[in-house]
Amino acid sequence: MLLLQKHRRLLFTLVSLLAVLLILALVLIPRFINRPQLLTGNAPNGNWTSSSWAPSNNTILGTAANTISNVWFTGHDGIISEVFYPSADTPNTTALEFLVGDSSHSWVDEEQTATNAHTQLYDPHSLAWTTLNSAKRHDYQIKKIIYADPTRSALIQQVTFTALKGTTLADYLLYVYYDPTMHDAGDKNTSYSEQSNGRTILISTDATGQYASALAASLPYQTGMVSSGYVGLNDGLTDLKATYSCGSSTCPDDTMNDTYSMAKRGNTAQTGLLDLSNNGTLNTTSATSITFQLVLAFGQGATATQAAAQTLNASLSDHNNQLARYVAQWHTFDDSLNQPPAIGATTQIQQAQQQEYYLAANVLKAAQDKQTGAFVAGLGTPWGNVNGDGDEGYHMVWERDMYEFASALIVAGDTADPKRAIEWAFTKQQQPDGSFPQNSFVDGTPHWTGLQMDEQAFPIMLAWKLNLNDQQTYTQHIKPAADFIVAHGPATGQERWEENGGYSPATIATEISGLVCAAAIAQLNGDTASEQRYLHTADYYQSNVVKWTYTTTGPLGNGHYFERIDDNGNPNDGDSITIGNGGGTYDERSIVDSSFLELVRQGAMPATSPYITSSIAVTDATISETINGNRYWFRYNHDSYGEHDDGSNYDGGGTGRLWPIFSGERGMYTVAAGGNAEQYLTAMLATANSSGMIPEQVWDNKAPAGYTPGTPTKSMNPLNWAMGEYITLLFSIEQHKMADVIPLTYHRYVLHQTHL
Repeated sequence: MLLLQKHRRLLFTLVSLLAVLLILALVLIPRFINRPQLLTGNAPNGNWTSSSWAPSNNTILGTAANTISNVWFTGHDGIISEVFYPSADTPNTTALEFLVGDSSHSWVDEEQTATNAHTQLYDPHSLAWTTLNSAKRHDYQIKKIIYADPTRSALIQQVTFTALKGTTLADYLLYVYYDPTMHDAGDKNTSYSEQSNGRTILISTDATGQYASALAASLPYQTGMVSSGYVGLNDGLTDLKATYSCGSSTCPDDTMNDTYSMAKRGNTAQTGLLDLSNNGTLNTTSATSITFQLVLAFGQGATATQAAAQTLNASLSDHNNQLARYVAQWHTFDDSLNQPPAIGATTQIQQAQQQEYYLAANVLKAAQDKQTGAFVAGLGTPWGNVNGDGDEGYHMVWERDMYEFASALIVAGDTADPKRAIEWAFTKQQQPDGSFPQNSFVDGTPHWTGLQMDEQAFPIMLAWKLNLNDQQTYTQHIKPAADFIVAHGPATGQERWEENGGYSPATIATEISGLVCAAAIAQLNGDTASEQRYLHTADYYQSNVVKWTYTTTGPLGNGHYFERIDDNGNPNDGDSITIGNGGGTYDERSIVDSSFLELVRQGAMPATSPYITSSIAVTDATISETINGNRYWFRYNHDSYGEHDDGSNYDGGGTGRLWPIFSGERGMYTVAAGGNAEQYLTAMLATANSSGMIPEQVWDNKAPAGYTPGTPTKSMNPLNWAMGEYITLLFSIEQHKMADVIPLTYHRYVLHQTHL
């Protein structure tokens, strides 16, 4: 009897055990069947997506305020976009962001689209940024403090990931996603993972292997959970969100199935799954928040990958307060500037405009290449997300742009940085015949081949402002440039919009002022013959600019106004002009812009001249709009440099939009005419995005559906020229005179009026 009971108990135990095993099998077997094994080795090459640049409406922009850290960074929608290294004209990234999923693998968010970003300056006198990216699903948030390592070529993000709504860290999977475009090319990268200093790091190189980036966090990646793949084919985002390797009946499986060790020569991207437990030191089932550093470092040369890895490890291991040092260096620069005036009807308005002044000055300083001193026009590419390798964007040097904001920095009290810039222009950019190229890279290599005569004069004017008038500078740089103007002016191959050649009021105004400055420097150096030749030529240009560019038979207004440009110096012959970017062909008398105001701005004509006032009436009626009480202007009528009417990106043609710099230029004219220009300062500030960046263009009153008039378009933001114009107008209002005018020119043609 006892034996029978014992057998029954044993049988019951076996049956129970089998039942449990069966239940477990029913639960677990489908899971293992549906989840494929991790794919490793080199990523299969194939039909990947070609690289493109980032959107250019930047809400994040910075660099260290020194010449040690050769890293510049930009960002939008709470993420890092383009990081420049080792020079200000060389972008290396398209995106550095987080991907967030749930631990049950039922969803994955891409940070830049799945969160609402609230971005602001970490400190009002630095270019460190804080962004709080809150999930649209409301269950997590990512806070970042973003800055550059002031002692190394590395970008640092101090990140805090927080679980909300009763969840804990165990409920989430946090991935780093990095899309490199190494050394200004995104389709020829090689990416892989390696071990360095006890941690797994993600390495990317350009085609030559001479430039490299290294990416890691102070948290480790989960063991084996890193991957380098081809964008749109088998990169991490595609793996997580697509269906090509889905291991379940419901796709996508929101699971990282690919752990490729390398992707060679293509548009690559890298992904790593972070270990939120920090190697088991944090209980993720109870913790709701974790703070860590994410570092992207760079290296160059024969040992670029080793250099990048060493920089990465040094930044991650540095326990000094690098953020405080970064901020302190920016404070030192801001403290060296002139105090901004209090302009505005209320204290709140005054403070907002003063804060914009410091931001503008810092953005301009950040546009300077650390090693050469050259200033780029903008850290980005207009409509970058539809442009890829071969599109150099605005991160090159135009003498026109450099003069405009170098002069603004001089107005602000910074002469050291503009001096470095003009010395670079003379020694690296100026050509053997004395001319300056249309634009160039920061090493001085010319890019586009147009001849723009105003760009021959601006360096002379900047040299005069900075008292660069010694014998060597004069004979080797200023005299050759002035001689070039005498030999090739007043007509220009291209005017300031780089589209048409001929006789331009703006170009001629600049040539006049440049020659007057050259004459003064020639006199200081005892070259009387050149002095007289330069003044004679300037007087000739000034006395004929109306004859060459002012029509009296035009179809607009009363028919009397300055044209945008005239092909042959006969503004009444009705010749045709073909607008750039597919804008069409028109009678040149019917195309107007506000560039004639440069005659006043450069001191070549009084603000009260009837030629000026009659032209203002025509341009205001033809190319101006008012938005929310603020006045703005188009470049010229029939301009096609802008988005299409349906809102799609500029692609070589489109519709030109409103430019905030023209509100600044009208404000400068108003100051010269003795009026109150505060409304134009207000108009400029009203166009800034949420981070205070003033753009190249804003939407007009015919903005496509989904876009708001007066807000930045998808062209360049910030435009450094616009940021500089804001500074110059601010001080001009306070001083009741144009703060950047060349006094020599103004005295000769306005105060004395002996050559009108």
